[in-house]
Order: sequence, then C-alpha cells, then structure tokens
Amino acid sequence: MTRKTIAFMIAAGMLLGLAAARPAGAQSRENERPLGFYINLGYVNLNGYPKWIALGPELELRLGKIVSFNPELSVWLRDSFGNSAHVVPGVTVNFRLRRFFFGGGVVRRISDWAEDAGGWLVPKFQLGYLSGPTRLSLSLHYLNRTDDIVLGLNFGFRIGIRRRD
Repeated sequence: MTRKTIAFMIAAGMLLGLAAARPAGAQSRENERPLGFYINLGYVNLNGYPKWIALGPELELRLGKIVSFNPELSVWLRDSFGNSAHVVPGVTVNFRLRRFFFGGGVVRRISDWAEDAGGWLVPKFQLGYLSGPTRLSLSLHYLNRTDDIVLGLNFGFRIGIRRRD
C-alpha cells in the first residue's frame, strides 16, 4: 500500500467515527462517563526483535455510545533494559460493540523503524475486549516500506469510578 492509500484509509475511518458520534450520542447515556483514564502495560513486537515493554497513560473520550477518541502517551523500553527508551505518543479512534472494540489511528515512528517505515507516523490498528475495569487489546503497527506488521499486546487498567457497561 502507498502512503496516500494509508492516509486516506485513516482519514476515512476517522470521518466515519465522527459521523457516527452524533447519532450514537442521541442514545441513552445514563450509565456512561464521557471521560475515562487508563494505565497501559504492553509488550510490543511479539513477532520479531527488538522487543519493547510499553507503559503509559491513555485517555478515553467517549463521543457516543459506540465511538471513543483515545489519545495516549507511552514510554517504550527495550525488554533487555538496555539504554534505549522512546516516548511514543499516539491517538486511536475506537468503535465499541458491547464488550469488544476495534479501531485505528497512528503512533510516532521510533528510530528502530527508520528503514522500515516512511514518514514520522506509523498506522496502528487494534482490536480488544473489555472486562470490568480492565481491557486486553492486540495492536498491529504497519511498516509501509517493507509491508511488515509489528504486533503488540496491551493490558489497560481503568482508574477512577467504575461505570456500568
């Protein structure tokens, strides 16, 4: 896929997400909180080397019953605890269907991906499952120059008042 195709797909997904927010917002919100806060602990690059441990906060801004906008900031540390650490900001738009969710967004490219990914943003796709105050998600980062996919597994722990799902 070309960069233009990927950028178009991300823009189309975000546009669809924002278009769905208004009708979804008309639905009942009596048990929902519009803002959530998660602490994420993850493992990135399950399918190759180097492997990274990711830790950081994530906000969940609910735009309706099924759509959320999630900015995040992670610190990625090499699993061997070497001298390499990266601050990786990102954003994802998620669509929720009961306890399952899927979405797409972008993260900042890290220096280890310089030869594999063009530009300074890397597309990210994720899917996951919510269970009480925790969630489990699988993320796929698409490296467009080599057509490789970097897999990540993430556990999120919600902080604050429990809402009914």
